[in-house]
Amino acid sequence: MRISPLRLLSASMIICAMSTQTLSAQEVRSPKDEAAMKLAKELTDAGTKMFAAGDGAGLAAQYLEDAEIVEKTVESVGPPTVKFHRGGDAIRKVYENVKDLTKFNLTNDVHYARFVTPDTLVISGDLLMSENAETKRLPFMQVRRKTGDSWKIVCLELSLSR
Repeated sequence: MRISPLRLLSASMIICAMSTQTLSAQEVRSPKDEAAMKLAKELTDAGTKMFAAGDGAGLAAQYLEDAEIVEKTVESVGPPTVKFHRGGDAIRKVYENVKDLTKFNLTNDVHYARFVTPDTLVISGDLLMSENAETKRLPFMQVRRKTGDSWKIVCLELSLSR
């Protein structure tokens, strides 16, 4: 039975929320949690380097072919707008014009990472997008699955605000 990326993301977000509460109460990380954080930082740093180089093809290649990107845009008034980019073609299209965005300096601030299973990693944090001494904080959540020697993105949820 194949689990949809959106269901996996929802389940991972619930696990993440429950685990974060427990962690903050105990303030203790296991070696497994430390390994997840280290891997999460390596993976997200590699993505920001590809972004800085304008490597849209490299960024899109980080995703499984049936992956999805969920963009949630929060307006000052009203409900959020949610946009889905599903599948390899849609994701490649998202990253087609990344060269036009290289004026921004990106860094990732990983707050949480955990192996949900030995081959499934959940990462959450903030994407910091800076330009001219102004920084926007964009919360994100990724679910990655190990395929061969790489960790491919199953689902990325990115929160934008206007």
